[in-house]
Amino acid sequence: MPYVKQEQRERLNWIVDNLASELGVYGVTGNLNYVLYKLFKKLKKLGYINNYETFSRFIAELECNKLELYRRELAPYEDEKIEENGDV
Repeated sequence: MPYVKQEQRERLNWIVDNLASELGVYGVTGNLNYVLYKLFKKLKKLGYINNYETFSRFIAELECNKLELYRRELAPYEDEKIEENGDV
């Protein structure tokens, strides 16, 4: 995962904290999908996503995030459950 420079994190963390609070109120399921698609549409409207390459990179960011979540959050949980219950 490419890491964000420290000086950029403060503003991004503020955005994430506020978004997480809102999603916590309304629920993550479905609403996160809406937020991500709305973000895509806004970036496209602003011209940041304007060709195949930038469209493809946006999708790649989502895919890499999915893999990072699995690697860092779900895989250790699965390993813990294997220890508790035994392997297949």
